[in-house]
Amino acid sequence: MDVTAASICDKGATLPRITPAALSYGRIVVPDALTVRVTPASRRTAPRRASLRLLPIGAFTWGSATPPAQPRTRPDHTLIWVTGGRMRLDFPRSGTILEPGDVRFIPSGTAFAARPRAGAEGHVLLISPELVAEVDPPLPRSVTAGCIGQGAAVLAATLQALVEEAARSPDRKALDCYLNVLSLRLSRLDPERDSRTPAGAALADRPLVDRFLALSASEIGSDRTLADLAQDLGTTLTQLDRACLQARGRRAIDLVHEQRLERAAELLRHTDRPTPRIAQDLGYASHGHFTRIFVAATGRTPETYRQQMTRTPE
Repeated sequence: MDVTAASICDKGATLPRITPAALSYGRIVVPDALTVRVTPASRRTAPRRASLRLLPIGAFTWGSATPPAQPRTRPDHTLIWVTGGRMRLDFPRSGTILEPGDVRFIPSGTAFAARPRAGAEGHVLLISPELVAEVDPPLPRSVTAGCIGQGAAVLAATLQALVEEAARSPDRKALDCYLNVLSLRLSRLDPERDSRTPAGAALADRPLVDRFLALSASEIGSDRTLADLAQDLGTTLTQLDRACLQARGRRAIDLVHEQRLERAAELLRHTDRPTPRIAQDLGYASHGHFTRIFVAATGRTPETYRQQMTRTPE
């Protein structure tokens, strides 16, 4: 197996020391040795190749071209690690400013927009899902937020070793080992910093929100109302909304809508269930209603999303 690494930009020149602020950047195509294409993605006609790509955060933007940037889906997994400055990160119903130490893992198929602020420093790793199908422990299936804490040097070394191994090794087993280490590091991130509310208030409400999310996930597609769910949890809708706002920055209804979209995307990626059936099973008023909501969140129809997410690379 041959691989080809290509320089992304001058800022990505290889540096002699492995530090959080200095890594070798490039794209590695696995397993075929290919010339890295510079044609915009919208003009490519060949199937997507499995690859790893590490680039400086200042060179990574994502979302619609017209401001303000609207979330769009990507076919690869995205790991964002801010080491200096700030980056704006938006999802269909929420947004945040990432600061030094913040880490986000965004699974394939998730709609998001990312814009680095001037002077932002850090790293972005793009991973084809085909490369991590057998990673142990598995990579997260939903957006994961955390803080690097004391693990900066370890994560930097892992990223550097992962890219170097992919570029030189003919043995996928070695690459898989480094991917396993990366997944393990993500599972050991420090908790996400929450600057919206006092720590005590947010912690006090999170158990209720966690119970609510578990209950609503089990009731997706049913005709039960939010008031019904609140009653089952021994609280009121007003108290539930307040808890959701404190813990997640969104109202209960917004979290439910997000759950439905995530479940829909999962069904589109992993099943051949017809889209009208998915709309019915998840409680959308109609197939048309489901399509409008999905397009607003991802920029693609459900059918287009399924085709792009299930395309098999050569």
